[in-house]
Amino acid sequence: MNTTDHGYIALGKYSGARDDMLHFLCTNEWANESFGDVEAPTGYVYRISNTLPEVHIPNTEITSVLADWFTDNQEVTDSPALRAELVGHFLVVETSTGAVNVEQFPDEPALLGRFHFLKAQYEEFLYMNSEDV
Repeated sequence: MNTTDHGYIALGKYSGARDDMLHFLCTNEWANESFGDVEAPTGYVYRISNTLPEVHIPNTEITSVLADWFTDNQEVTDSPALRAELVGHFLVVETSTGAVNVEQFPDEPALLGRFHFLKAQYEEFLYMNSEDV
């Protein structure tokens, strides 16, 4: 097993605690927007942007959402440094193999550009695989 920072044990699906936490947040309705299908070439895509006040430990809303994650990952200690890793603009993609890839963007316009590009590809995939074609 590979241990990374914050005590997190990387088991292969995620490269670290940040990616695991972001995916957990996305699958628990914290994502800003999502679309897709893990069987599609684009995978299932989430767009998530967080600010420091949103992820800060005193924020009871996100702390409540993450409570189950910390229960499942008892080796990880919650800290301001760990929460700071959740700050930014991220694209989280889950594939049919169960792999989860996280890409960070410098700003929201860059994230939105990539998100909408993938959404257009997904819509084209749906069209090409519909019975109307």
